[in-house]
Amino acid sequence: MNPLLVLHAALDDARLTFHSRAALDAHQNRLAHDHLRWVAAHSPAVAARFRAAGLPLARWRELPPTTKPQMLASFDTLNTAGVTLAQALATARQAEQTRDFTPRLATRRGPVTVGLSTGTSGTQGVFLVGEAERARWAGTVLRALLPGGWRGLTRRHRVAFFLRADSPLYRSVGSRRLEFRFFDLLRPVPELARELAAFRPTLVVGPPAVLRAVQAAGAQVQVQRVVSVAEVLEPDDAAPLRAWGPVVQVYQATEGLLGLPCEHGELHLTEAHVHFDLEEVGGGLVRPVITDLRRRVQPFVRHRLDDLLRLHPEPCPCGRAARRVAAIAGRQDDALQLPGPGGQTVTVWPDFLRGALAALPGLRDYRAEQTGAAALTLALDPWTPELAAQARAGVDAALRRSGADPARVTLSTAPLPPPLPGTKRRRVHRRWRPHPEETP
Repeated sequence: MNPLLVLHAALDDARLTFHSRAALDAHQNRLAHDHLRWVAAHSPAVAARFRAAGLPLARWRELPPTTKPQMLASFDTLNTAGVTLAQALATARQAEQTRDFTPRLATRRGPVTVGLSTGTSGTQGVFLVGEAERARWAGTVLRALLPGGWRGLTRRHRVAFFLRADSPLYRSVGSRRLEFRFFDLLRPVPELARELAAFRPTLVVGPPAVLRAVQAAGAQVQVQRVVSVAEVLEPDDAAPLRAWGPVVQVYQATEGLLGLPCEHGELHLTEAHVHFDLEEVGGGLVRPVITDLRRRVQPFVRHRLDDLLRLHPEPCPCGRAARRVAAIAGRQDDALQLPGPGGQTVTVWPDFLRGALAALPGLRDYRAEQTGAAALTLALDPWTPELAAQARAGVDAALRRSGADPARVTLSTAPLPPPLPGTKRRRVHRRWRPHPEETP
């Protein structure tokens, strides 16, 4: 990739800093007008959605949202590069098996990068990104993450990526001044720790649980920023990682680049490039429905995510109009469904349990899984009778605050097994799925 394209994207993104909501909304309207006309003309699946809804393009905000399974079902006619889902999956899975992530698909839209999500929601996502989109993606991210903004692209940096799969989105930007190193999560943690210390990075990017493990294995580095990706960043992870440097968070998914930190380290939605319709789901949480106003190879128009966000009630000191995210609270499908006092089903949001368990002194890690209609398992590290009793009491109190009835929930505890290499951590997980006739 031409580094000048990346620098141009970074400069363009720097220009798109809006300090009033009206100016940001007007910018989104301008992008949507041209973008949706192009997408509807080149993506049969998007055009069919508008026809089925009986809506003109100008009323795109009223289009019924789509979901990841629906996106995958229409993948062949959704993307504008002529790539079939079978081709995309074969290319991405071969890369995962060989650990060679450089191959790209030759398409009518030019070379296309293919990748897979981890599939933590139960459905593995596929993403396609064209060359121009790669340049914009890389320029936008690096401007936000490198100290000095876009000028950081002209300075020497060594960036360590701890990822399940290598990222050609960034590696191709590498130059004599900007060096990227991929640390494969499938390798032993002690090896990763030694290699990181020898690399002497200026920026470290990775899932917080992995970075904590590498830190615990002895990696002592001083970096300009630690960047949390792929998992919920919790206070008990952020605090020790600050020994390496300031900790910030990026909100990125198969569906796009959705949140970046400002100069104050606060996470903002990327509203200069993506329209967010935020649906209230209760408990102060919202669920995004996104329309990416830039991506053309794989369009996302009114696409509902599984993520749950908690917005910050106060404006950010940076003055940006883009909304500020207080926390990425988890996924909609990880909200527990447990019985209330009258036997009715009650939703228990993940951060209720996280708060209760994170408050326990001496608890290094945990996983809470709903395994049945009224069954909850707590896996604890370390597991001791005393800690198990404290965890039970804390979770019982959290369930009561959520409106659930602890007396109706079977709660068991066990030692936390070691994580499988390359898997994404989910501290609160609803493994059980109800049958239509089954209620707690």
